[in-house]
Amino acid sequence: MMGDKSYDAKITRLLADVYSQRILSYTYRKPMSAQKLSALCHIPIAACYRRIHDLERAGMLFIADEKEIYKGRKVKLYRCSLRHAVLRFSDGKFKVNYDLIIEPNGNDGGSLQTDLPASPIRSRETDLSDGEGRDLGDYGGQTI
Repeated sequence: MMGDKSYDAKITRLLADVYSQRILSYTYRKPMSAQKLSALCHIPIAACYRRIHDLERAGMLFIADEKEIYKGRKVKLYRCSLRHAVLRFSDGKFKVNYDLIIEPNGNDGGSLQTDLPASPIRSRETDLSDGEGRDLGDYGGQTI
């Protein structure tokens, strides 16, 4: 998937999406449930779950904890794993550079500190054009 223009465009759309930005911002310091995110971010619950799923698939959000709240009913708490993202325009092309925190020892992220560690990280730069100068980063209101 790495280097795939379609994947790069999806990442760009995800980072440019207001709902995704709110979810990532609220979960940066503290894990939160979808229900709490929906209420705090003023996002309809269905849209919130869609963005959470998209962010999880992109590696920008992970399940930090799972808590039992009532008679066996469990709620997942999500945490941002995006450390850094920059959108640049250079030589007629848009490029996104972002760093993801890799969960230490493959655990569920519960041991991550509030001040996110300097390492380990996974860094990626994407070119948002299709090679012919056409920008692939236009969201166009589509759900990814």
